[in-house]
Amino acid sequence: MLKEAKAHVTRVRALDQLHRGDEIEARLSVGPSYDDVVIRRGSVQETAPGIGVVWIMDHHTGMRKAINTDECSVWRVA
Repeated sequence: MLKEAKAHVTRVRALDQLHRGDEIEARLSVGPSYDDVVIRRGSVQETAPGIGVVWIMDHHTGMRKAINTDECSVWRVA
């Protein structure tokens, strides 16, 4: 039986580390004693490090979505 490989996930602290096509997750902290919840997952389309925004093509909806780093954390999925 084959096991699904776990994705390696690392936190992105600066948006200038991201490039078009990178796979990322946006996570929202739901409380001090809870884990972060993945609210978006997709591939990077464009970044604006100066204003803290990254646009992705969301895998779930197939639509372009903006992620504001003031509201959630960004994680690279490899």
